[in-house]
Parts: sequence; C-alpha cells; structure tokens
Amino acid sequence: MQSIELPLIALAGVVLGALIAGVFGLWAKHSEYVNDYYKTVIQRRIAAYEQLESLIIDFKPAVYDTDREPYHLPFSGDKAKEKVFVQLFSVMSQGLWLSDEAFRKVRELNCLLFPMPDVECDAIKFGKTHWRAIAELREALEGILAADMMELHRVGRFLKRKKNRKGPGFETVQLGG
Repeated sequence: MQSIELPLIALAGVVLGALIAGVFGLWAKHSEYVNDYYKTVIQRRIAAYEQLESLIIDFKPAVYDTDREPYHLPFSGDKAKEKVFVQLFSVMSQGLWLSDEAFRKVRELNCLLFPMPDVECDAIKFGKTHWRAIAELREALEGILAADMMELHRVGRFLKRKKNRKGPGFETVQLGG
C-alpha cells in the first residue's frame, strides 16, 4: 500500500507544479503583451506631443515690426500661411494621442488662425492683431503639455478617458464670420 501512495503523491506534485508553471507562464505572457501595448501607446503619444512641442516652439519667438508692434515669427516669410497650417495639421492629425484638453486648445488656435491671409504683409498685420491671443494660447498649450507629460505613463487612465468621452466626439465650428 505504501509503495503505491508515494508515486501517486509524487505524480500529483508534478501535475500541480506543471499546472502552476503553466498558469504563471500564461500570466507572464499576458503581462508582457500588456506592457508592449502600453509601450506602443506611450510611443505614439510621445510622437504627438513632440509635434505639439514643435508648434509651441514655432510660436515662441516674437519680433517687433518697424511700428514697434509685436507678431510671432511664423507670420513672416514666403508661404507663411502654408507653413503654419502644415504644422497645425501635423498636430491635429495626432489628436487621438493627445489629451482632449490639448486637442481643444490646438483646435482653438487653428480656428483663430484660419482667416490668416496668404500675402506676407497682410499675414504680419494679422499676426500683430492676434499677437496676445496667440501668446496666451501658446502659454496654455505649454501648461497642458507639461501636465500631460506628468500623466503620460498612466495609459489605462488615458484610454478610459478616451473611451468614456461625453458627446459625439466631434464638434462643428463656425469659421470666418
């Protein structure tokens, strides 16, 4: 009797050990998958915020015209409007990876800049008229960027906010009048 019990106990121990190792292996693979997924989300978000940072940097320098009125540097030069909107589009196209607050501010800047004229001297005049509003939006974007960078590692929280967003996920905007 004793000789049969010992192999059964050993067999049960081997089966239990294999079961525990299998469960642990599945859990480890799942954790690895989740970590890889979160790394991908973070990389995409970093790329989006790098685009936002580039936009902010472009609107940091201001110059004074001969009339001593300031305007931001992107309003000067050939094809100024085209360059500004290429930059804005590159940020807005990454909107899924930005916080809702950051995207709203970028959209607000986009709406403000929408009527920007194509001709350089008119674009500079437009820049002078809207210098303060643009500076305030840029500062707000800097604050949002800094706050979002502090939360970048909280992927689950970010995804829940995107999932649980209230409203239709789009908004109509009145442009030009």
